[in-house]
Amino acid sequence: MTTTITGARVFDGERRTDHTAVRLADGRIAAVGDDTLRRPGDEHVDACGGTLLPGLIDAHVHLLPGAPRQALTFGVTTVLDMFSKPDTVREALARAAGPDAADVRSSSVGATAPGGHPSMMYAPFPCVTGPQDAERFVADRVAEGAAHLKVLYDDGTGGPMPMPSLAVPTIAALAEAAHRAGLVVAAHVSTARGAVDLLPTGVDVLAHVPFDALTGHQVAAIAAAGIAVVSTLSVADGFPGGALLGEPALVRRLGPAWCAVLERQRRRWRPPQLPDFAAARANARLLHEAGVPLLAGTDAPNPGTVHGASLHRELGHLVAAGLPPAAALTAATARPADVFGLADRGRIRPGLRADLVLVDGHPDEDITRTPHLAAVWKQGVRADLDAYTGSADEQAGLAALRAQTEKVVAAVRDRLGVEL
Repeated sequence: MTTTITGARVFDGERRTDHTAVRLADGRIAAVGDDTLRRPGDEHVDACGGTLLPGLIDAHVHLLPGAPRQALTFGVTTVLDMFSKPDTVREALARAAGPDAADVRSSSVGATAPGGHPSMMYAPFPCVTGPQDAERFVADRVAEGAAHLKVLYDDGTGGPMPMPSLAVPTIAALAEAAHRAGLVVAAHVSTARGAVDLLPTGVDVLAHVPFDALTGHQVAAIAAAGIAVVSTLSVADGFPGGALLGEPALVRRLGPAWCAVLERQRRRWRPPQLPDFAAARANARLLHEAGVPLLAGTDAPNPGTVHGASLHRELGHLVAAGLPPAAALTAATARPADVFGLADRGRIRPGLRADLVLVDGHPDEDITRTPHLAAVWKQGVRADLDAYTGSADEQAGLAALRAQTEKVVAAVRDRLGVEL
């Protein structure tokens, strides 16, 4: 089917353009221009002055069953998974081949030390003991369908308990092996020191903005290294002050089951020392001002976050941190496409995938308009934005999250000796 959208404001992934119409054919953007693009027989969509965006990209998620389908109903047409077990990845990749779920790019299992993060959530899984394991570990992930590599460098300094961590030389060996295999390398770090430690290793992306304050020297070093940083400011929504449930436009599409989950998560146990989210926001602003490519990512389904919905919160967090709305939109469209080598998406240009989001309002001027979705297309097929809520996919995702949560609670209770 050929579709022509007219009467739109077109944000091409980097800036608002003078175009007012986009024609879609055979899953691609056939043309960008004005109302003269419309042909007899086209399905016609009048945007009524709304803004047409490239399909949104969440640059940091962890898959649940059905999560790509949930993400699509919020305008997220691509998700970048940063650690999931192979069975979950295979299921997601199979579902992503259809028109009713977001596209998926995954690391499969991330590289971590035995007993290291995130063992409490995902163990058992293959681990890395030293540089000698790098080549085999990367080859096994490629065989599982990995499109990038995740490495974890975290000894627990930024959290409530110590844990084993990969050493810097091991991460360097993993990065070298991954690059030989053509993979981008994303590194989990939570502290400013950890971020700087990894700069010489060749990693391409830091998977989080650090939660403690970066110095000017550290910001300059990250910028000079030419790496990108995923924001994940939405992690704050799982702590006091988090407000996903206070977003009416998102709650309407969440459905009662996920709203109930978020309400329970509000009352969960939290460690006595909470992350410094003000420092994380300040770091995001400083990195942006230094020219570091920021990528919008949510770390869903961490407590307080939901696939798809939380990317709109992430955009709001980026603007609250000091980014202009247009720069925040770029962080969820053109920039992650560039960094992860997704040359067929992230922009509205002829020949690219017809992954598009129509928003009621001007989100390049007012970021709070992004949740007000009028329509979503994946490869030219218009998505049913109400299809996920109440579905078998939703039930499977909730069951998996419940089992995952129970596993983490039991591990924390055992390690810290606290009643949760």
